[in-house]
Amino acid sequence: MPVLDLTLTWEEAAAACGGRLTGPGGRPAPGLTPFARVCTDNRAAKPGDAFFALKGDRFDAHRFLDAPLAAVCSGWVVRRGAKLPDARPPVVCEVEDTREALAAVAGAWRSRFDVPVVGVTGSNGKTTVKQMAKAVLGVRGPVCATAGNFNNEVGLPLSVLELAPKHKHAVFEMGASKKGDISWLARVAKPTAAVLTNVQPAHLEFFGDLETVFRTKSELLEALPPGAPAVLCADDENLRRHLPALGARAWTFGRAEDARVRVLPGSDAVLSLDGIMRPLPAAVSGPLERLNAAAAAALGLSLGLSPDEVVKGLAAYEPAPLRFAVRSHPSGARLVVDAYNANPGSMRAGLESFLAAAPEPARYAVLGDMKELGKESEHLHAELGTWLAAKPLAGVWLAGPEMQPAVEALRAARAPFPVAHAADPAALVSGIRARLGRGTALYVKGSRAMHLETLVEAL
Repeated sequence: MPVLDLTLTWEEAAAACGGRLTGPGGRPAPGLTPFARVCTDNRAAKPGDAFFALKGDRFDAHRFLDAPLAAVCSGWVVRRGAKLPDARPPVVCEVEDTREALAAVAGAWRSRFDVPVVGVTGSNGKTTVKQMAKAVLGVRGPVCATAGNFNNEVGLPLSVLELAPKHKHAVFEMGASKKGDISWLARVAKPTAAVLTNVQPAHLEFFGDLETVFRTKSELLEALPPGAPAVLCADDENLRRHLPALGARAWTFGRAEDARVRVLPGSDAVLSLDGIMRPLPAAVSGPLERLNAAAAAALGLSLGLSPDEVVKGLAAYEPAPLRFAVRSHPSGARLVVDAYNANPGSMRAGLESFLAAAPEPARYAVLGDMKELGKESEHLHAELGTWLAAKPLAGVWLAGPEMQPAVEALRAARAPFPVAHAADPAALVSGIRARLGRGTALYVKGSRAMHLETLVEAL
């Protein structure tokens, strides 16, 4: 993902990340040379780019430093001591850690802008709430927002580097898989407002337990300046623990009676916006999306928008790819593709939302493994199966080896609908296709590693 329209010089970048600049042959580099773009993918490099040679567990971009890349880039940011080719760009910036250097440069760039910056985190709903928040805040002018789910230690700095003078607000999604991740991301983005969607069992393979998930997500609140607004789900008992300390700074949302922005019971199409009733636009449909809309609405109100501006913004909301995306099948069936990711909370919430919104008499589900649950995986998948058995479904297809306990739980509960299972999602395609037709709807969800969108394309 290249970042456009920067006005940084190599000297400024080196000062931000503690780098040492050299030119060809080790001579002093022309540090005042500006660059307009940052790039981390050698295949996407354009003339004048600053290329950061990142290293991960499975890759090392230093392997791709070569003459063609040197001819294109204005400079490289490389690990100190790395072996470099003879052909080099005009500037080489040597640093201890290229990933930390990218974060430092992004943090320095962020400090140039005096605009409200929102951090969004939580176990579920981050990307949807971010998209809705972008739409809501967009009524006041251009919003810089995370592209897709660029929410990790590489994606977040790249998103921050998209900030430009035209932007009136910024909304950055922040993901985490271990303690300290949110604090690290917040040091880059320097948020002035926060949204915490919920705390659910997700990435337990790395977190270990739900309390660690809670403490990690809560790092976002600790990063806020004094008096900054914090948007929290009033339905989440863990997040409610923060309310006494936050006081008037807290903007709660949800279905709870004391939520400042409340999805009203018996009329999910109406929001109470701090006591002011407003109908939700047609662009927001289903219980889960309405709850996410309440989060975005609470954020808008906390930043000074009026209830009418909030509703106008929600009407402009467009879902991200693979997030409750509705597709029509040639058979006449309707497919709801929610296949970006999954954990126990999002799996249940997504399916409930699908069932509440789907009018078709025959409703089916294709559910893939919920990854990164560690030692909790077996019983959480089994719990899902028991829960599924009571749902008004016409049939369920389960994909992936970790879904086996769910299959056994469904059979033990004597589910009143057919259940099929395969380790490989491709093995389910023909059976699913035979069931599709007019009057049917199919919900598809699983962890990103399952790539269930390929099953949808095969259908």
